[in-house]
Amino acid sequence: MARPHILFIQAQDVPWRSGFWTGARPEVETRTLSVEDDGSAATVLIRYPAGWRTEGVEHLDALEEILVLDGTLEINGVAYGPQSYAALPARYTRRRQAAPEGAVVLSMLHGRPDPVRGEASAPHDPALLVLHVDPLAMDWDPGLVDPQLSKGVAIKPLRTDPYTLETTFLYMSPPHRVPPGMAKPQWTHSIVEELYVLHGEYIWGDCGRMGPGGYVWWREGVKHGPAGTDTGYLLLVRTIGGPLDNIFDVEKKPFSWDPPFRPSLPDDLRALAKPYARTKMY
Repeated sequence: MARPHILFIQAQDVPWRSGFWTGARPEVETRTLSVEDDGSAATVLIRYPAGWRTEGVEHLDALEEILVLDGTLEINGVAYGPQSYAALPARYTRRRQAAPEGAVVLSMLHGRPDPVRGEASAPHDPALLVLHVDPLAMDWDPGLVDPQLSKGVAIKPLRTDPYTLETTFLYMSPPHRVPPGMAKPQWTHSIVEELYVLHGEYIWGDCGRMGPGGYVWWREGVKHGPAGTDTGYLLLVRTIGGPLDNIFDVEKKPFSWDPPFRPSLPDDLRALAKPYARTKMY
């Protein structure tokens, strides 16, 4: 992996631009959250305008994971509404794509998103296809959570790559983790962990508070934390390089509900980053 470590940037601070970082699809707007140094893959927000559609058969030479944040995106007659998920493999035939009322989609592209006209010369790998998942129809599973973590958290699995065991899942925490006065260790992973905050707020003791739209590309071997939440949160989590593991320090460090804003960012994102602005409930 050749993306810089990011912990964290609010997606709202990244400007919209016309088209993808490759120049493809100039009719949509995107926010590029992270991209490989050679431009070979990226995670982006895509804003499809109302009435958007493609004409004719096409495919991508890249697997694309999507999570719809707003509106509805239609692909081959399947309607993906808010929080719907799919993983469409490289060479998956896209006969019709549309966003009649517009849509905003989190897209995790495992390659370049340049559309190729017509069907691919070889079929897609069916083992990599996740056609449609509606998380709103799923139960939470606390049994999938690392037992080292606090009670109350749970997971909704969305995808496991059968070859690499990389996973994509929703992860939720109830509020009031960690109670005041407690301390926790920092931790890291042997793989890259990607996070996107869908709801609630996540507090990093060494970086600050991130809210909805908070984005993380957590490089392997980099320690952060301790972490907690007073509001609870709902995250999309993706692992890159293998299944999720958690490697905890032995030393515990004090946790604060109001840590200073000290994100760990590359220079281009550091110039854009601002502290999360919490909105009042009244």
